[in-house]
Amino acid sequence: MAQVPDYLLQRSRERRSALGLPPSGGGEAPPAAPAEGGEAGAPAAAEGGVPAPAEAAVPAAATAAAAPAVAEPEPEPVYFEPPAVRSGIPAWVVPVLALLPIWAFAYLGALNPPSSAAPVLTPIQQGAQVFAKNCSPCHGAQGEGGIGPRLAGGEAKLTFPNPADHIAWVDTGSISKAKGTAYGDPNRAGGQHTVKVAGMPAFKGTLTDTEIQDVVQFERDGLK
Repeated sequence: MAQVPDYLLQRSRERRSALGLPPSGGGEAPPAAPAEGGEAGAPAAAEGGVPAPAEAAVPAAATAAAAPAVAEPEPEPVYFEPPAVRSGIPAWVVPVLALLPIWAFAYLGALNPPSSAAPVLTPIQQGAQVFAKNCSPCHGAQGEGGIGPRLAGGEAKLTFPNPADHIAWVDTGSISKAKGTAYGDPNRAGGQHTVKVAGMPAFKGTLTDTEIQDVVQFERDGLK
């Protein structure tokens, strides 16, 4: 059996001592040589082959010193996006509010339409319209006479000096009178008028009382 050289045994002992293991073979371990960079005269192991606690703590301390400290990452701040600010007004309200002034003007215009009525006419002007529509076919457009007697030039006042008699004649007409019946002022110069055609209708009920009064005023004061 080959013998292990002493320097190999010495190295084995040093290695086992560094690892904190008891020396092999059960014999007393020779004093270990101081490690490089270590302090001279430091005890390698305690009696009974048990390494000294100081030497056993050296590798652990060195390992702890060699291991870099891992810094824990700081938590990232959590960002919450603020909710959008809402006005509380529905979207459809905006165009409605924009059109509201236009609608208001249109509504007020409908309630108060521009006046398109004809100007207010005087009684004679209204009587002229009634005469042109109902009396002129027989008495002439200017009251100059035709089928019916002349009314212009004051003839109507000569026949009926009293306006009430004139109104009564227009109310009843001559259609109900017999031919040759005298009517009007008996003291009229040249004598009374007489019914010749008996074709004047009764306008009572066809014209209003106001229209009859207006046309009588026109025949008396408007025909020249």
